[in-house]
Amino acid sequence: MPGTVDLHICFDEQGREIEVLDVTRIATDTYRIEETPIFNPGIALGDIIRVREHQGINYYIETVKKSGLVRHAWLLSKEAAASGEIRSFTKRVEEHEGRWEQIFGGLLVIHLPKHSAVDAEQEMSRIIEHFEG
Repeated sequence: MPGTVDLHICFDEQGREIEVLDVTRIATDTYRIEETPIFNPGIALGDIIRVREHQGINYYIETVKKSGLVRHAWLLSKEAAASGEIRSFTKRVEEHEGRWEQIFGGLLVIHLPKHSAVDAEQEMSRIIEHFEG
């Protein structure tokens, strides 16, 4: 994504949970998250956060604004994750102004606007049933 940079972000005061995330700088110490953090489920793609920098690490302070996107996530089998059905589904997500990520190969994370015409739960239920059935 153009304009993004990698930022070391720590989500705890002890410095034990540091992630390197793609972000877009909005203002001094304020960034939009461009990928789903693993260590903080309360922060999502598109959220705008404020951080405090100390010795090269940016400590999370607060969420300034939520993205407005609804997050869905599924852990998929290797076959399902690499399938045409998933490629078709993620294409539909993009066509409806959503975004998607595939983390560690099998974790599919979908981000859709609140009033999207895409019923992610229903579509994924159908896809998962196809691979489990």
